Amino acid sequence: MKKNGFTLVELIITILIMGIIMIVAFPSVTKLGQTNKYKKAVSYGESMVESAKLYVEQHQEDMWGGLGNAGEKKVGITDLKSTDLLKEYTDKKDKCDIGEVKVTRTGSKDNFSYSYAYTLTCTLNSKQVTCTGDSRTSECKEGTKTVYNSNG
Repeated sequence: MKKNGFTLVELIITILIMGIIMIVAFPSVTKLGQTNKYKKAVSYGESMVESAKLYVEQHQEDMWGGLGNAGEKKVGITDLKSTDLLKEYTDKKDKCDIGEVKVTRTGSKDNFSYSYAYTLTCTLNSKQVTCTGDSRTSECKEGTKTVYNSNG
């Protein structure tokens, strides 16, 4: 007589193997999700820099008291949002609402160059994270512990 289906032992072994795979895979999946949250915050910080470039272009005479001065100024996240250059950070549970872009203007007369560096404070998974970056690198920290670095 031919049997159709699985025996109880076969089913238990299959469930056991699936459980072991889940135990091994779950931490990796969780870490991947958290890393993606940090990447999203860094991306938002980089968007702040791009918005600050537009803001500086529009307000450079007001910021530096004319075109002949060099120096350092800060453009806040509220300035960027109020001029519609930056949208709100969108995530149901997380928020990034404290930040600024430090703009450094060097040179003289008509030959100025600008550098930009951002600082962004976010609440991700109920933890406060501070992300900083410039044109080369970005990182996020929980307190003093680095939790994400764009260089690996």
